[in-house]
Amino acid sequence: MRSVEPGSGRPFVKVNHPAAGDIISNPTHVAGYGTGFEGVVDVRILDDDGTQLAQEGFHTSEGMGRIGEFFGNFRLAERPATQIGVIEAWASSGREDARPGLVRVPIVFDVDIIRR
Repeated sequence: MRSVEPGSGRPFVKVNHPAAGDIISNPTHVAGYGTGFEGVVDVRILDDDGTQLAQEGFHTSEGMGRIGEFFGNFRLAERPATQIGVIEAWASSGREDARPGLVRVPIVFDVDIIRR
């Protein structure tokens, strides 16, 4: 467990799974570490057209201001229109328009879940 020091340049969020380029299915597992408002990391999955397929806030194993692990399973709300997509994760800020520490992980959707 580590504290986040303002201005330290350390990432607030890191996605460990899936890794860049991994093929995901539905449902899919997401894991990493970070922190945010009330210890929450927000994660969403988008297809390459920018359509949001899922979004969830995950509580970390630590509280606010401390880096901890997060993990959970996503069920996509709809089928992706493209085979390429991205997972975005950021430190929850309590504000809808802010995404501090945003990281983007490019992913590939399993062909069996693509909208045809």
